[in-house]
Amino acid sequence: MSTIVPPEFEQFVESQIATGQYHSADEVISAGLRVLREITRRQEEFRREVQIGADQLDRGEGIELDQKDLRAFFDDIQARGQQRYEAAKKNA
Repeated sequence: MSTIVPPEFEQFVESQIATGQYHSADEVISAGLRVLREITRRQEEFRREVQIGADQLDRGEGIELDQKDLRAFFDDIQARGQQRYEAAKKNA
């Protein structure tokens, strides 16, 4: 496959090659495509998760929270996230 770099990206590609991290335009383009593939994978995963949540709400599995309960809910999420982060740091 032949690749043509549009003029608006030429300087960026050349600057990436100049860093020494890439040796050719093909390597820069391949790196960009790998990132695009990962972004696409994450978007698809996110859409699946959102659909799961929407389906749960449609089945009446949601919960209603007032302002006080909502704050406690987010505080709990934050605390659990902090615990996971600290545990990951210890295991790294």
